[in-house]
Amino acid sequence: MKASILVIGDELLGGRCRDTNSGWLCSSCASFGIEVLETRCGPDDPGWISRAISEMTIGCDLLLVTGGLGPTPDDLTREGLSEFLSDPLVVDDEAASWIESFFADADLEMGPSQSRLTMRPSTATCYRNHVGTAPAILSEQENTAIWLLPGPPRELHDAWQRHVSEWLSRRGVSGQSVKPVTVRCFGLIEASMEERLGSLASRSNRPLAGTRISGGEFHLHLEPCGADQSTMDACVAAAREKLKPYDFGLDSQSLSSVIGELLRARGERLSTAESCTSGLISSAMVDIPGSSEWFSGGWIVYSNEMKHSCLGVPEDLLASVGAVSREVVEALARNAIFNSGSQWSIAVSGIAGPDGGTPEKPVGTVWIACHGPGMEWQRRFRFRGDRATVRQRATAASLQLLRWCLDGHDPMTPMSWDEPS
Repeated sequence: MKASILVIGDELLGGRCRDTNSGWLCSSCASFGIEVLETRCGPDDPGWISRAISEMTIGCDLLLVTGGLGPTPDDLTREGLSEFLSDPLVVDDEAASWIESFFADADLEMGPSQSRLTMRPSTATCYRNHVGTAPAILSEQENTAIWLLPGPPRELHDAWQRHVSEWLSRRGVSGQSVKPVTVRCFGLIEASMEERLGSLASRSNRPLAGTRISGGEFHLHLEPCGADQSTMDACVAAAREKLKPYDFGLDSQSLSSVIGELLRARGERLSTAESCTSGLISSAMVDIPGSSEWFSGGWIVYSNEMKHSCLGVPEDLLASVGAVSREVVEALARNAIFNSGSQWSIAVSGIAGPDGGTPEKPVGTVWIACHGPGMEWQRRFRFRGDRATVRQRATAASLQLLRWCLDGHDPMTPMSWDEPS
């Protein structure tokens, strides 16, 4: 089955709202083995919507349209479908009863504009919205089925699960037996990763490999495209071998979740001492359910005074080598372990910018220390980018360094942002 996705909303074209629906629908289609031909975004204009439906239904089995089903005058997707079908809008009595019940149950008054929610082309079918008011609408044509779905993500997701998924199943379209896999990596830029993959990244291969950068991470996405499970498993294993030790997990796994698993298995705990990252590492830890089993806590020691008073970094050391130095992160990491009783610690100090750099320590310079049983490592990095990028990459590099230490990899494995120390 082939599908196209049409997202409607002036607010999307005006940049007032981000389109998350098309990506979610693409992923949902992929889970059913449906090939998405295109996605398109357009205005709340019935003429434009009608023309887009006409164009997008060519060579397409399923058209998913989201947005523009509300009660306000600029919600015109029903009118666009009506114009395309040359089929007038009529009141759906059953939909009217659903909507009246919704307002009565919420003890709200149903205004005149809400009556627009009951309208559909005369040959179409309404499906109840169980988390909102605007019903989904299905128009089945000779070669193409057209679904109009609510725009609010929560309502869209519910309509997909309750109605579209069931409709697909009735037509023999079921979820893929072989699921796509994403291999997640950190530490090298995209060009370096693709060089490592070699022929594995060829567009003629099945599974089909695709790459992207997300939040500083490198993601290798493997789509089955007809490959069986054993072929997919072999491809994932080959990819991870080529990307080792930068690969840290699959699909929804994060660096912090993998670290949590490693610490839990060892029965050990982690503490942090953060300057330029100011809690980002600790936040990543406590985002993981059950992190109290292996995360002790941390210190945000942004100023030199806090580094001295909270974690005992000598004032003369701070004066002589500066806060952004091997010696200071070493002292922070050691004292974090001593004060917390944890077995492991991460310490970070850097210059996130845009000011504060010097010729010897330019903006983006970050020192990271990782200490654990029988090991003390310190590394210097130079992260390019704005303040947020420097802090984000310093956080991820810290976590990758810790993972390497926990997992038995060389903690001095090169990264793309290494600086001579």
